Amino acid sequence: MQEWTAIAYERELTIELRKLSVYFEEFENGKISQFEVSEAIHKFHDGIARELHGTYALSLGVNHILVSNAVSNGILSREEPPAEILECITTNPPE
Repeated sequence: MQEWTAIAYERELTIELRKLSVYFEEFENGKISQFEVSEAIHKFHDGIARELHGTYALSLGVNHILVSNAVSNGILSREEPPAEILECITTNPPE
């Protein structure tokens, strides 16, 4: 279960980092200033990055809930986790 929790965390973090990368592209193309990039990084760090870290890295003992939510939200497809993981998350759904 921990492996699938880690995969979900990596995928969600990647989605959010791709959003942040747009700021770097706009900076490189002269569309925004370095201060706007710095502000975006600051918001990312204090916002979604901290939220995801709290959700995944600090949520001990609730991996089945995190994996279930990741499947429900399309971060993980139902076909990816092994049958025993799917069985566990369907017999112990999130509260």
